[in-house]
Order: sequence, then C-alpha cells, then structure tokens
Amino acid sequence: MQAKAPQQRNHTGNGRREVQPFGRRTPSHRLHAASTSTPAALVAPPNPMLVSVVEALFKFPPLFEQATKKARGMIIQRAKAIGLDWDGTLQQLQQQDWEARLQEATDPAAGSYPSYYIQPFHAYKQGNLCWEAAQEFMLSSQSVHAPVMDPENKKMDPLGDHMLRSNYGKCMLQLMAETPGAPQPSAVQAVLDVGCAAGLSSLALRELFPAAHITGVDLSPHMVAVGRYHQEQREVASGSKEPISILHRKAEDTQLPAGSFDVVSMCLVAHELPQHATKAILQEAYRLLRPGGVMSIMEMNPNSPAFQRVFANVFAYTAFKSTEPWLMEYVTLDLHGAMREAGFEAPRQTENSPKHRTVVAAKPLSS
Repeated sequence: MQAKAPQQRNHTGNGRREVQPFGRRTPSHRLHAASTSTPAALVAPPNPMLVSVVEALFKFPPLFEQATKKARGMIIQRAKAIGLDWDGTLQQLQQQDWEARLQEATDPAAGSYPSYYIQPFHAYKQGNLCWEAAQEFMLSSQSVHAPVMDPENKKMDPLGDHMLRSNYGKCMLQLMAETPGAPQPSAVQAVLDVGCAAGLSSLALRELFPAAHITGVDLSPHMVAVGRYHQEQREVASGSKEPISILHRKAEDTQLPAGSFDVVSMCLVAHELPQHATKAILQEAYRLLRPGGVMSIMEMNPNSPAFQRVFANVFAYTAFKSTEPWLMEYVTLDLHGAMREAGFEAPRQTENSPKHRTVVAAKPLSS
C-alpha cells in the first residue's frame, strides 16, 4: 500500500530504519519469466464451497470486524519486525493540519463516489476515505510486500516493495520494446498513474521516464493530500521541483484531455475493483492515450503457485479476502480480453515477482 518516498533504508543508531529516496540504489533481481503475447489462461478459482463459506461468514459483522482487526494487527507487527518506525512516523505525520490539506486536495471534478468504493478496504472500516489509510500507506506497502520476492512468502525484506516496483519498471520497458510502435522511454513526455494513492507508484514512474511529467490520479482526497505532503517534503529536501502532479479524480472519468499521454500505468489497482470498473478504466485509458501509446498494468498473478496456495488454504484465503472485497472479481477477470475489448492490441505479459505480473498493450497507431 506507502513517510517519504518508496523506501530504501539504512540502520540508524537507535535500531530503526531510516528512509532514503526511491532510486538511490536499485537492487539487482532476475525477471521471473520471458514475455508472451499468448492470452493468459484464466485461473481456476478457489473451491466454490470455500468461497461461499467465507462470504457467508463475512456477512456477520462481528466476524468480519475480527478478521480485519487481526489482518491490520499483522501488518503493523510485520512492519515493526522489519525495522520500520510505525509509531514515530505516524506521530510525525499527525502533527500536520490535515483538514486544511483535505480541502485543498478535494476537487469537484472527481464527482461522486461509486458504490464499490464506499466500503471497507485493507482493514480500514472507511476504506481509502480516511486518514489512517492515507498516512499508513507507505508503511503498510513495505510491510505487506516484505516477503513478496520469496516464492514461499517467508523471507522478510524491507526492500520488498522497492524490488517489486523496480521489477515492474524493468518489465514494462521490456514489453514496450517488444511492442510495435510503442514510444522509446526517452521519448515519453506524459505519463498517467491511475490509482496513485499517496504517490509511491508515481515516484517509480518518474525514475523510469526522466523526461516525462507524471500525473497521478486517485479517488481518495485523503491519499491525494498525503501524497502532496510527501512531495512537498521531498522538494524541500532536494531544493528542486518534481515533475509530478497528484490530482483528485475518478479513474473511469478523469476529465483530462483525450490523446494527451504516451503511457498509462495502473499499479496494484485492478484487484480492488469490480470488473465493470476495471473495464471502464481501460476504456478511459484508451481515450487518453496517443496512437501508439501503451497501457501498462502491474497486478497480482492469480495463476502463480503462490496465489494458488492461498486459494487452497481456508485460513490464508480468509485473511486475504477480509481486506480485499473485490478479490474474486479480479481473479475471474480475463484481463487480456478486457484490454482487447477496450481497443488495445496484442497484450504482452511477464512476471515481475513470484506473485505478480506485468501486462502491456498498445493503442493502435491507426486509431
């Protein structure tokens, strides 16, 4: 999910880990699979009985609240175990005048909140529409992704989130290079980051496309406010402005000009959406891209052995489902088919972690 930039850390004298800006050091990782333009096989969903039992349990509020409370506690416990100063970071953030920042961040252009968005997400009762979700975003991202590069999901690494996003960038460039008509990275001038949250994915895109202006959009004004705060802090520290704008907008209807972007990226968003919303966002991305521009998606890979193990384990699946209300909508979505339906050509896919995939498809040059 992400007190400063995507994070690499050095130990300080007090045993805590000190945040360093994204891109200071990029670990070397092996990409996990060659790319393919073959349509991805649809995943076999979890046992129907397992799904129905878990869904029935979660309709009983006390059980749902207990499951989400336990999930949140595990995120905080893991964050502290890998050396993150969870309490100190939040205490510092909470000293800001967030209500004033919320007013500045809120944009009428975002419109009303769709029903799928107004419900609990990630163990927050108010979902993304609360300060806890926004202020804890960077810490939670590091905690949740600490074991992401270990196929067995056991080895914890504070750089897991950084490695995940770094590999996504490498895979995106690899697939763009294989896509006829796609722009060269140095020629990319405008990038849209869909569902940017507090701006962690926008920072990664800035590293990937240094000549581009990055526009991030998110439907949570709380996330936008926190993302802008982090950007202000980085700019003060560096003494220079960043080519990043974070806007409060609805991804399905951004109100941005047609044909104004070379790349649209959607990082770890689709699993938080019902299928109709994902398809609407793909259609909006198609409208926003210039001919030859690319849509890039990084998401969980339901076909991976790691996720198949989750689907086969009632306890793991229950814990996961308690924080992701639209999980099964994503798992059963034919993502390649949805991209083609929106007008994109020849989706290509590769794996950027043992649990995640990168999918890239282009808007036809003739469009």
